[in-house]
Amino acid sequence: MGLFGVTLVLVDGMRMGRVLSHRTLALFWRKRKVSKGDIVLVDHPEYGRMVKIVAAVTVNGRYSLRGAHPNSDSEERLGAVEGSHIRGKLLFRLIKGRPLPA
Repeated sequence: MGLFGVTLVLVDGMRMGRVLSHRTLALFWRKRKVSKGDIVLVDHPEYGRMVKIVAAVTVNGRYSLRGAHPNSDSEERLGAVEGSHIRGKLLFRLIKGRPLPA
């Protein structure tokens, strides 16, 4: 985690589709509550660091994840992760020189 709980990430790849396009700079903040539909930075126990969308919050407090692109990893493949694996929630993104709210 970066300074003050903030991490800057350069999104590499197309798996987040139009939500976070390839080469987008994204700023994630740890101190935010995570809910269904949020874009999160995850240290997945099997697949490593990735940016995904929270598809659901399970009854036992785990988070089911998905990508935004049709060819992205499925919820079934990724499985549900513990909250401790979520490193931050999208706070801000910069696309082609234009800031966009998260």
